[in-house]
Amino acid sequence: MKKILIIDDDKDLLTSMKSLFSKNGFDIAVTMSCDEGLSILKNFKPDLIFLDMNVGDEDGREMCKKIKEQAEYSHMPVVLISSDHEGEKQYKEYGANSFVKKPLQFSTLLDIVKKGDNLN
Repeated sequence: MKKILIIDDDKDLLTSMKSLFSKNGFDIAVTMSCDEGLSILKNFKPDLIFLDMNVGDEDGREMCKKIKEQAEYSHMPVVLISSDHEGEKQYKEYGANSFVKKPLQFSTLLDIVKKGDNLN
């Protein structure tokens, strides 16, 4: 079963994404904090991470950079998400594999999960 970690400060979005992926047979972990996301990452070992660029006062881009700098996690695909469309121009600077604009389309999210390691 594919594992997905979702980090976003929008509780409604987390609930919707968790429901979508759970119904499609995925194992899901969610959090509203980058710090907690790093802790979950160590134990949960996701196959894919959806990470908001702005998680409250925390910078998801910097978290992405931290993940990609660690050898044991650098292979994990990270998809940055944001309503800030400038993120589409910046995501690779932080080591992310892909970027998705909000509002999110569930069909797009499922397509991304199916691609998995082939996001580049």
